[in-house]
Amino acid sequence: MKTVYFICTGNTCRSPMAEGLFRLYLHHMHMDFITVKSAGLAACCGAPPTDNAVKAAKTFGADISAHRANSLTPYAFADNAYFVCMTESHAAVLCAYVPKERLFVLNVPDPFSGDETVYFACAKTIFEKLPSVFRFVFGLDAIVKMQEEQVDGIVRIETECFAHPWTKQGVSEELENPTARFFAAIKNDEVVGYIGANNIAGEVYITNIAVLPIYRKQGIGELLLSVLLSVSEQENAQFVTLEVRESNQAAILLYTKCGFTAVGRRTNFYRDPEEDALIYTKYLNQRNEDTK
Repeated sequence: MKTVYFICTGNTCRSPMAEGLFRLYLHHMHMDFITVKSAGLAACCGAPPTDNAVKAAKTFGADISAHRANSLTPYAFADNAYFVCMTESHAAVLCAYVPKERLFVLNVPDPFSGDETVYFACAKTIFEKLPSVFRFVFGLDAIVKMQEEQVDGIVRIETECFAHPWTKQGVSEELENPTARFFAAIKNDEVVGYIGANNIAGEVYITNIAVLPIYRKQGIGELLLSVLLSVSEQENAQFVTLEVRESNQAAILLYTKCGFTAVGRRTNFYRDPEEDALIYTKYLNQRNEDTK
């Protein structure tokens, strides 16, 4: 899974505010599993954030009071790391170590030595640019809980991806189903992928996960599955389970990567063509793993 670094100079003002605000932004989309960090190119390690940075971040809902400054080290330059720099000068330092497609510039001036008004303006600028950061990292606009406006897009995905798709009525009925856990990936106001499941007394059954063909192999399916797993853990579910065609190796690889294991088989479960289904399950704590 991806890691996001926010980079400034001293790591006591802009980048810790950005880190805290982006964590909160992801939290609202049930994406706490994403690693978010910040660092400075000339940081005094261990220094606390400035008082005005703490106040400004708190205005937008983020508590960064426990942050301590970190220096950027070569260990950060992993293949899954994305770097959001406060200025072009910060990016210029990193361009020798990081591919340009994993570098993003916010263009946020340094508020250091400014008053509360200056810091508030800085935090506001960062806050307003968080959607562009999300799109840079994930290639999407958002992951949202299904609402009425996503139903048609989900039906379209069903029609394009499955021989026996759900009807619009069937999808719409899940809006009123208290056990339903449906999430959609949005890009350019279009539903490009979705996952649907039902949490029945702590047992989560995935009904479908699908991505439009032109958007596959971009990590959208893994992101949707990770969101569902995160929500299931927050709800103290015992396990998450699903059926998959035996021949669908791409899906099986995804489930295995996300911690699912094969636990059974349903003979001739699928039609058009007829095929066995493999049952893959992920137990969400060690106690359930031991008693499966």
